[in-house]
Amino acid sequence: MMSKGNNGKGNNPERDLWQTSQKLFKILNNQYKFKFDCCANSNNSKCSNFSDNFQNVVNVKGVCWMNPPFSKARQMFEHFFKVVKKGVAIYRCDNFETKIWREIIFPNASWVFIPKGRVSYTPFKINIRKGGSRFPSALIGLNLPYINFLKGTILNKKVVKNV
Repeated sequence: MMSKGNNGKGNNPERDLWQTSQKLFKILNNQYKFKFDCCANSNNSKCSNFSDNFQNVVNVKGVCWMNPPFSKARQMFEHFFKVVKKGVAIYRCDNFETKIWREIIFPNASWVFIPKGRVSYTPFKINIRKGGSRFPSALIGLNLPYINFLKGTILNKKVVKNV
C-alpha cells in the first residue's frame, strides 16, 4: 500500500522542500563554488542567487546547484539540461529504469556519482522524519570534473553506454 502523498513513484510532494544537508553542500561547494541554486526559496537556498520558479529562468551564469522538488523532478531536470552550462544536481537513484533516468538524466549528464551511504536531508516541516532517507541518492554532474572528496561510485559516458 502506498503511503499518503506518494504517487507510487516516490514523488511525495511533502518532500519537495527538503534541504540538502549543509555538511554535504559544503563539501561540494568547496570544489565547485556554486553561484546559483536552481530550485530554492528564501528558507532553503544554498546560494545567495536562487530561483523559486526555475522553469522561468532562461539565463544562468556560473556553476549551478539543483535539489529539485520530487513532485516536479522531470520538468526541473529537463530545464536544468536546457539552461545550465555547468552544474551538479542531486536526485534519488533507487530505480535507474525510470523514464527520468533513461530519457533525461543519463543522455545529458556528464557523470553520475552514487555516494557511499545515504544522504541526509533536512525537512522543512518539524513533523517530517530527519536523517538519512529511505532511498539512495545520486549526484549528477554537467560539464564539471568528478567529485574529489567523497567515497562512492562514478558512472560516466565512457563507462556506461546506452544500448
